[in-house]
Amino acid sequence: MNQKLEAVSGVFPRSVLSANRAEFGGNNETQKSKQPALKLLVKDERKIPEDLQGHVFIIGPVGSVNSPRQPGTEIVFPASDGSTALYNGDGMVYRLDFNDLAAGVKFSSALMKTSCYYADVTTFRQKKLKFYNLGILRFSEKLGARNQLNTAFLPMKFSEEEGYRLLATWDIGRPYEIDTETLEVITPMGSNSEWRAMNPLMAHLPFQPPFPFPLVQSSAHPCFDFHTKEMFTVNAGRSLTTFLPQLRPEIDGVLDFLSSMCSIGLHPPEEIIIEEPIKSQEEKQATSENIFEKIIGFFKNLILAIYNLLQAFNPFSNFTYLVRWDGKGNLQRWQLVQANGCPVKIEQSLHQLAITEDYIILIDTAFKLLIAELLPAGSGKKYKSVKKFLINLIDRPQLADNRVYIIRRDALKPDKKKVRVQKAIIPRGTNHFIADYQNPNQEITLHMANMGTWDAAEWIRDIDESVLTSSEIDNLDKLYGVISGPTDISRLGCHIVNGETGELIRSDLTALYEDYSPNKSEEGQEFKKEDNTYSQYTWGPALFTCADTSKPLQDIYWSCLGCWPELLTKHGLELYKNYKYRDVTEDEVINLTKEGIQSNLLRLHIKPLTSVSESESRLEIQDVYQFPSNSFGTSPQFVPRAGGTGDSTDGYLVCVVHHGTYEQTDNGNEIWIFDAANLKQGPVCQLWHPQLKLGFTVHTTWLPKIAKRTATYNIPVEEDYQDLVAQQPAEIQELFEKEIYPHFKSKNL
Repeated sequence: MNQKLEAVSGVFPRSVLSANRAEFGGNNETQKSKQPALKLLVKDERKIPEDLQGHVFIIGPVGSVNSPRQPGTEIVFPASDGSTALYNGDGMVYRLDFNDLAAGVKFSSALMKTSCYYADVTTFRQKKLKFYNLGILRFSEKLGARNQLNTAFLPMKFSEEEGYRLLATWDIGRPYEIDTETLEVITPMGSNSEWRAMNPLMAHLPFQPPFPFPLVQSSAHPCFDFHTKEMFTVNAGRSLTTFLPQLRPEIDGVLDFLSSMCSIGLHPPEEIIIEEPIKSQEEKQATSENIFEKIIGFFKNLILAIYNLLQAFNPFSNFTYLVRWDGKGNLQRWQLVQANGCPVKIEQSLHQLAITEDYIILIDTAFKLLIAELLPAGSGKKYKSVKKFLINLIDRPQLADNRVYIIRRDALKPDKKKVRVQKAIIPRGTNHFIADYQNPNQEITLHMANMGTWDAAEWIRDIDESVLTSSEIDNLDKLYGVISGPTDISRLGCHIVNGETGELIRSDLTALYEDYSPNKSEEGQEFKKEDNTYSQYTWGPALFTCADTSKPLQDIYWSCLGCWPELLTKHGLELYKNYKYRDVTEDEVINLTKEGIQSNLLRLHIKPLTSVSESESRLEIQDVYQFPSNSFGTSPQFVPRAGGTGDSTDGYLVCVVHHGTYEQTDNGNEIWIFDAANLKQGPVCQLWHPQLKLGFTVHTTWLPKIAKRTATYNIPVEEDYQDLVAQQPAEIQELFEKEIYPHFKSKNL
């Protein structure tokens, strides 16, 4: 390779494996366990930029109540069982305050304490009711699924009087609004009755009452239109047949037949709900004394159980609703259907939405949720052999092409129940994307990471083997729970789609071969395709940030994982062996990973369409910072410069950096601040604290101001759950009455 970079030694920072569950900030009515907020320390006597402003929010999972702990501390090791993903864990919201720099940067944090959080804390020692980890999910056989609120945020501003409001989100749960000042969980968005469970078995196991906490599939990245004051998200459901894709050859004929029924208009009922009447305690006692009522009840439960099982596997249990909310009233929803009348079926997830002035865009994003992602932890060679067999049987790669669903906003009429989508196909799957708000001539511009064969739904398990060492990953020094490494290069993309026809008009991708050197201006280096030097920068593009603007995007900042020898697994490489868009051969991927490619933070510049020819790429990587060996940068957030011009590079990037191990005095965590216009010079400031222990963090957001919430929208907790709780056995009713409801009484929730 022509460009000699510092080699990655293969030691991925272990600090990402542990997190502190301690909360920092001022005490208040419901967050009484908090320690004082931290004042972050500045490294190397550097100064905090004087024009840094506002508040940066960061979110991430921090394990669960029963995660193994470091003795005498609140530091936990969430994924040490060898099966759990680092994605799985209670959400922790962190806030960095830059509003009073004379007093320093203040750091606050709070756990996302929903109703199911308190249920988990209360029952984790109870064999019958407790929650346990299933890969990326935490589940109780009697209570249902945890809503962990650990992935992302959505800032909203419905009125000037209310100021900024903020949602915390997760892919498989209702969004919750939090107070930007206290970081408290305030209210879910929508009541239980306004959301539909992901699958009948996720709401109601056979011969059991419905779960108090059904599994709901939404989006981690809903969208808000600051022009029209509307919030949009989704509520989707999936047949169990979509969880077993490797077994589809046996059922393809049946599914094809059912699909043909759709096309001629033979639809099952949109929703069939069988509800048990709520009875008083006296009525229940009288019923229990009547043998005939018992017999009738048994057969009724049997029919209901059979019905739920059939519905769970029924292809017609696939559904996708687009949800709109005005911040004060009930949710509005429309079922999305295709041109032939069939419901839109999501096979992976709806991790992110995008919005333009005329359209809402959904993509079946490359974060799959299959049975392979829901296997429990276990020990022993026999168990591992069974688990490895099951994963090889039912796991499958992400979809190679993006299935894009476009909805006209003017079709969302209150008197309609269904809305037709326009489908489009964009090659190379994506997790994260954003759209230009303007869509001239009905042309939608989508910016995304086309992720190739980097699969964010695959993580290091105790059954995995390293491609480079041929050794089983089987001890706590290894990287359980960490995302598997890339098995091909990814490409950053800009794609234009006709919103009315779905036609892909133009696609631009970043160069496969090196087209940028951070030192080429000094050294006069130029890299050409014939040099056969693969790009160092777009391996594992994870998270992005950019200036908030309604104008066409000019610059997007991406954090990229790089290639780490420990993260390349045999299973991952085998899974994408036959990927149809492969750019780098398998052997070359192994060689590049063995040498190591550093984590980086880059700026992608998008040239205006009018300034380039049809054959000229719009995309250029104009600035890159490569993190030092054994360091990993993540969770970037753009912060506009106080008093600045508002340009897309006029500001700072704040990000989390991991290095070393949790045994170091600085815990291997720091907050780095970059000049957005000059990444390659490195951080202008580095912040740390002995108690700063973030663990695995995900998305971020920025607000110019925070304030105590004044909005009146509220879903009272007891009212929200009373119908579900009334159908539960006495021990679960008592759990809610004594251990859950009291936590929300003071907030009138």
